[in-house]
Amino acid sequence: MSILTRFILLLTLCLNLNVIAQPSKIINNRDSYNIMFGASWAFLDDDGNAKNPFAFDQFHTMFFPTRAFFDKHLYMGWSVEGAGSFTKYNPEKLVNDSIGISGSLFSLDANMKYSFYQFVGRSWFDPYISAGIGVTSRTSNPRNTAKPFTPTLNVGVGVNLWVSNSFGLQLQSSAKFGMLDFKTSNYMQHTAGFVVRIEKPDGSKSDFNRSKYSVRGKHKKIKIRGGKKTKES
Repeated sequence: MSILTRFILLLTLCLNLNVIAQPSKIINNRDSYNIMFGASWAFLDDDGNAKNPFAFDQFHTMFFPTRAFFDKHLYMGWSVEGAGSFTKYNPEKLVNDSIGISGSLFSLDANMKYSFYQFVGRSWFDPYISAGIGVTSRTSNPRNTAKPFTPTLNVGVGVNLWVSNSFGLQLQSSAKFGMLDFKTSNYMQHTAGFVVRIEKPDGSKSDFNRSKYSVRGKHKKIKIRGGKKTKES
């Protein structure tokens, strides 16, 4: 069973549990959060075929998560993200239309993200888009026609699937375009992993921390008239 298949099974299980037991407190990105962070499995598509960005049989991946990211909320759905990723080439998979290439790929990226959560209502579904810049370093044999080091322009789309108040699953696909070589240095990076959300430390509240129940009590006023106390409800 492949890593991708295992993650799909895990995702299906988590979504079923989420439907059975919805959390009583739901996040809302219209109110600010502090940070999000997580780790993902990276599925690298570097086969050189731009017409098929989802060539599952040509994905380079590793057994353990190899991408880490950190997201800082700015304002009204806008956030900034920093991420680093490492992937080893599988010699049995295509790299720029060639088989038998070994080595590794390392990338660092800085992206702006915008979440559409406020437009889809209060639910577990949190889609977003991203764009930014990065650098990619490849250490592979000379048969790889891509440049060993190149800056990239990044565009991506993804979704956070909130399983609980602060924990969720993240799926994302990013296209990275080499700024020094717009052909052999381009590649796709698909990721699937876990995300943790932390509230602001100053105690500000959002729907994420707000109970869906409210209790209102009656206040009593005490008036003093002529030395006597009377109560009004």
